Parts: sequence; structure tokens; C-alpha cells
Amino acid sequence: MLKLQCMLLLVGAGCVAGKADQVHASLGKTVNELVVEWNTPDLNDRQVIKYGLSKDSLNMTQHADSRRFHVDFGREWYTHVATMTGLATNTQYFYKVGDDLAGFSEVFHITNRRNRGPTGNGEPFKHVLFGDMGSSCAFTLCKACTHLSWNCDKEDCRHNTSVGLVSETDADMFLHVGDFGYDLASGDGTIGDFFFRNIEQVAAYVPYMVSHGNHEDSEGNLAHYMERFRLMPSNAIPPTYTTTNGATTNSMYFSWDHGLVHYIAMSTELWFGVTDGNTTIASFVAWVKDDLTKANANRHNVPWVVVHGHRSIYCSCDGDCHADAYKVRATMEPILFDYGVDFFINGHEHN
Repeated sequence: MLKLQCMLLLVGAGCVAGKADQVHASLGKTVNELVVEWNTPDLNDRQVIKYGLSKDSLNMTQHADSRRFHVDFGREWYTHVATMTGLATNTQYFYKVGDDLAGFSEVFHITNRRNRGPTGNGEPFKHVLFGDMGSSCAFTLCKACTHLSWNCDKEDCRHNTSVGLVSETDADMFLHVGDFGYDLASGDGTIGDFFFRNIEQVAAYVPYMVSHGNHEDSEGNLAHYMERFRLMPSNAIPPTYTTTNGATTNSMYFSWDHGLVHYIAMSTELWFGVTDGNTTIASFVAWVKDDLTKANANRHNVPWVVVHGHRSIYCSCDGDCHADAYKVRATMEPILFDYGVDFFINGHEHN
């Protein structure tokens, strides 16, 4: 598979001193929660999320769980995850993140789960699915993004918001099926910084859900993926995954419901040697069979079941479609058929 390779002198790509940066949101583990993650270059125990029903009345506060990231050469930085709790469905909330000393982010807004049926906004729900975006070559994000632009944030995209993800901020959910920054650990993690700054203009406003891709396989890239997306509503067994940065939330596989769909995220990379010794193909298969059994018992409420991962299990365009696709298909095809999965969604095949 080919992807345009771009070169740029990476200057000034680190976090702004002390300030909350790279804000993105996800669905929570219950319908009354949303989760937000952000970065800072410094550690303190004051990082919080302030939220409320108007931008002038952020009267609820939750403290963040803060963790050090030490895998990048020559720098350390920190991820912070906070959960907005007690949320009403079908309701817009405003929020900002940071602390009183170093300062807060701008105020964002996000809607917590539109209601189904005549009492809410009604179906159809709008779920936007994509993969393989990148920091540069992020044509999916907005028209201004090119193969020369690692940085493609809201200032770059604001001149034309009629196409790309920037035109879809009325969506209920985004789903990015792997391969994020190309690569998150490149430039000592500065490519990851660019990627998360770029998506902030959409991911701070709409829950941004993910699954793991092959460009997050190496030790450094895997550590970035696991820590930068540790806000996911993981229900994996085992619950933690250990990278070179230490044990963290296991987002190699997990599931959630949204509207009429039960989504199951899986890492196809388990079939290609990515493991910490505890999260394995066997642990995933046992977990997914149990998850699908529960999902099938709930079809009267959530009728559609979608499994998504990065690599293809069926394709015909290149060498990935032979031995590599068969590796995953040999295990997954019987499961998908036996449990009546409606769709398998993947990325990976692109120019």
C-alpha cells in the first residue's frame, strides 16, 4: 500500500508552555457520561474539566487522572483524562479543560447522545466512519489539508468548512478505524502533537472513537496510541495493556452502544505479533464471543452489530489481500457468521 511521504522541518511542535492542548472527547461507559482527554508539558494535580449548560456557567467540575509520557526522546509530557458525569441525554454541554495557574483551553461544546424517537431529534443518527488519515495528507479533515501540511488546524480549515470532517460537526459520533498520524511517535512525538491539534476542531465537539491500526504497531507508536486514546470506554479483559510507557487502559478491543448500533473495536494487529503477553488473540476471542452473546440478547433495543478493525479480512487489490487477510479471516469469519454480525468495517487499503 502506498501513502505519500512528506518532509517538513518540525519547529515549535511541542505543547504550548503549561496550557491544555490537543483536546478530544469520547463516549463514556454510560449514557450519562462523556470523557475528555488533553495534554500538557507539565504535571500538576490541578488539571480539571469545568462544564455546564452554558458557556458562561461552567458550574460543574471533575478532576483529571494525569499520567506521565516518557517514551519520546528528549522530552516528557502528560495526558489528562476527565469524565463529565450526571449528563442528561439530548442535551448540549459547554466545557473547558486546564487549571487556574497555567490557564484553560477555549470553551468547547458537545451534545450528549440525542434521544431516539418522537421525543428526541429522532433517527437517523449520523455516524461518520473513516480511516488512515494522517497529520499531513489529511484530505479527510478539510480541503486546506495537503501532502505538505503537517499542521492543518482550525485556522487552516476555517476558510472552507463545506467539505471534509469539518463539515460534519452535527454528527453523533466519529469512528476512525486506525492509522492516525503517520506516525504518532515520529519526530519524537511531534507528529502526534500535530495530529491531535488538527483533529481538535472536530474531536472536541463530537465523540471521536477509534480502533488500532498497523501504523500504531511499533513500541513508540503503540505507546502513543494507548496513552493518547486512554479515554476510550474500554470494557476489555484484561482491563490494562502494558507498553513501554507502562500499564494503561486496554483499548486494543472494547465495545459500546450508540443509537441503534453496537460497535466492537478490535485490533487486527494481534494477528501480526502485537501483544503484551496478556492481551492476545485468545483473550480477544474469549472476550468477543461473550460480548456478542450479550449484544445478541439486546437486539430488541440495539438491532445492529458492527465489528471494526484496521486490516481487511476480504479484499482484492494487493498483497495484503492474500496471506495477511487470511490470517485474520481464518479466526474471525466463523465468529462473524455464527453470531450474526451485520458489518465488518476496516481501513488499510488506500493510495
